[in-house]
Amino acid sequence: MSDGPTHDYIVIGSGAGGAVVAARLAEEGRTVLVIEAGGDPLAKADDGTDMPLADASRVPAFHAFASEHPGMTENHWVRHYENQEMQERDWRYSKEKDGVLYPRVRGLGGCTAHHAMIVVRPNHCDWNHIFAVTGDESWKAPHMQGYFERIERCRYRFFLWRWLAAATGLNPTGHGWWGWMTTERAVPLRALRDWPLWRALLRCVGAAADAFGKRGSDWETTEIDPNDHRNWNVGACGVRVTPLSTRRHTRHGPRERLLDVIKRHPDRLTLRLNTTVTRIEFDGKRAVAVRCIDGEGREEVIRAGREIILAGGAFASPQLLMLSGIGDPGHLDEHGIPVVEALPDVGRNLQDRYEVGVVSRMKEPWSALKGVTYTTRDVHYRRWRRFRIGNYTSNGVMFSLTLKSRNTLPEPDLHCFSLLADFRGYFPRYSARIRKPDYMTWAILKAYTENQGGTVRLRSADPAALPAVVFHSFFEGTGDYDLDLDAVVHAIRFVRKVNDAMDDLIASEEEPGRQNESDEALRRYVAENAWGHHACGTCAIGPREDGGVLDSRFRVHGIEGLRVVDASVFPRIPGYFLATAVYMIAEKAADVILADS
Repeated sequence: MSDGPTHDYIVIGSGAGGAVVAARLAEEGRTVLVIEAGGDPLAKADDGTDMPLADASRVPAFHAFASEHPGMTENHWVRHYENQEMQERDWRYSKEKDGVLYPRVRGLGGCTAHHAMIVVRPNHCDWNHIFAVTGDESWKAPHMQGYFERIERCRYRFFLWRWLAAATGLNPTGHGWWGWMTTERAVPLRALRDWPLWRALLRCVGAAADAFGKRGSDWETTEIDPNDHRNWNVGACGVRVTPLSTRRHTRHGPRERLLDVIKRHPDRLTLRLNTTVTRIEFDGKRAVAVRCIDGEGREEVIRAGREIILAGGAFASPQLLMLSGIGDPGHLDEHGIPVVEALPDVGRNLQDRYEVGVVSRMKEPWSALKGVTYTTRDVHYRRWRRFRIGNYTSNGVMFSLTLKSRNTLPEPDLHCFSLLADFRGYFPRYSARIRKPDYMTWAILKAYTENQGGTVRLRSADPAALPAVVFHSFFEGTGDYDLDLDAVVHAIRFVRKVNDAMDDLIASEEEPGRQNESDEALRRYVAENAWGHHACGTCAIGPREDGGVLDSRFRVHGIEGLRVVDASVFPRIPGYFLATAVYMIAEKAADVILADS
């Protein structure tokens, strides 16, 4: 055991939550140790492969390849159904692994090292829901908006808005201008070179909206920035061009934030890589230390001066709590783990989006993708490396649509993305299909799903064993699953209507396939094939008697000196992309930790 505490705070995990809260605490004068189980995926610029890990992570267009790079992957194999017959209907299911691939990262930055970099701030209802659950007014949307403005460094809006905010304090756009997260828009050559295609797609979207009766007060055509606060109508549907968390069109996020603070404050912020925390140690009901194993297999116990902050993510955080004796007593007893605090809902409330792809093969390859190989050997990579221009500045999304599956909904619950690629979810070597130049995919994402019935459970008391993850999708879960099924079917029909207007370009629809035409057939297809990659909710904020694991200040119920700050804290999945929401709650967590200290 270390002789004594040398750091005020120990942060376990360096992802979207851990890196952000640690950096802020260090900037405010506290000493912080960040423990990360993986290494730094960008430390080595060239590893001798056709796709060096540093490039796979840094180049926006390569994010799919980063998610499969052996240099940082820690893949989970999850089940969507407990029912074996239903699970095996998903063609992505592996009998050998007994699950479906769920890409995750073990490394500095966590999953922000491979995600698609999309920045869309959550809806006001997401924060107001936490306020309603806890009664804590600091969670109200107007207050949480301040955290978005704190973290963003917007560089895609007219600079006069930034000047106005600096000179007068007025900020009608609601953007942040001086934060650590730079946001940009990519204007890839594909959009310029295929401008007729771009215009045709937009016309087709308008025609589909008319056909579905979507035009009107809930269809917005003039504002395509999802983060602009002016005249912001939370119920509006329409076309969006999503900004990316890039700086000079290179991935930029929590990893860079953490390293920047380490460089400026090396006496306050310490980073230990390739070190796995196996258990949290307690003195009675107070968390006082972490037991960990370094890359050489040496075990060590490190004490914290003030608190321990757990930020391992929706799978790892509940796993570590249970390994440390915090969880369902019956489940812990099965694995011989002594109970420190009985919290039966640790690892419950697991939620995710439902996603499917409408994949079409084109009659001809896209002219905009001529010469694109998604390697470091083509001219497009050289343009990106030298000038930060071209196709590789983009994450691949042309634009997106926000839709309501039912007119009675207060905000859109569907996002549909147009990709000039073949994307059918996650399975081994899925990224290889991205290289096909003659495909288009509408990726459909169902936000605000009804199901909150997923679980994360221990396979054993061995910290090296990944947890068992079961989402209990649709009929196995909670809520009215018919609403989710009908919503995704509605989106499929909408984007099919868009494709119908492009019939002269499309050879065939391969997923779901036009043989699945009836509502019943499409519902069956969605139930058997939907995937997700926004896992959250497994250490939810809320009253203990209502299934909460944390209070409104991120503290684990019944335990002193221990908080959780990552995607697992959300009682309900926020819309529409988790990363920005986690950045915001990490900034809030830093504030409450500082106040409590």
